Amino acid sequence: MFGSFNPVQVLQLTLVTDKLVIQGAALTRVRRLTDLVNDPNSEHLVLQDTTFMEIGSRRVVASGAAAQVRLSDVLFVHSNGPAESSSTMRMPKQPVKATLLLPPFTVEGTIYLPYEAELRIALEAYGDRFVAVTDAEYWAYGVAESPHSVELLAVNHARAHISIAAGVQWRGESGPSHADSDGGRNPW
Repeated sequence: MFGSFNPVQVLQLTLVTDKLVIQGAALTRVRRLTDLVNDPNSEHLVLQDTTFMEIGSRRVVASGAAAQVRLSDVLFVHSNGPAESSSTMRMPKQPVKATLLLPPFTVEGTIYLPYEAELRIALEAYGDRFVAVTDAEYWAYGVAESPHSVELLAVNHARAHISIAAGVQWRGESGPSHADSDGGRNPW
């Protein structure tokens, strides 16, 4: 994988399913949160010092020294602290404001789509298991989850409905710098 030569780092994570908020630490050699959750060889994420809480009440229902969480059940995940990141994208992508619906949660922020002739084609071409959403805010008023703002949210693509507002500016091809399509900022 990408991180085999990197030192081990501890990522303090919050994972959210449709019923649970799970907090714990992941030991990993990858540098990006999205690399951790998009690893095609991993169906589970193993966490240390884990707490399982009910959505809304945040009542602790379980805790443990280690836990295994099935990634297909995770709606989204974010780091609870700074994570090391790379300064360039592997492939040029265009930032687009979006609303992602993951019942019972709503997420708003910026997603990054590949350059294609049309926005519709770019959405169809997006293939990662988890979608990176920067400057994200998420909430679920129906289950008493107030808004939370995070720098980077990795959203389960298979569980998300993605909506992009009408009238969004779409460029069919990348600009002059293919390595840095986000103006130098890339938190994942």
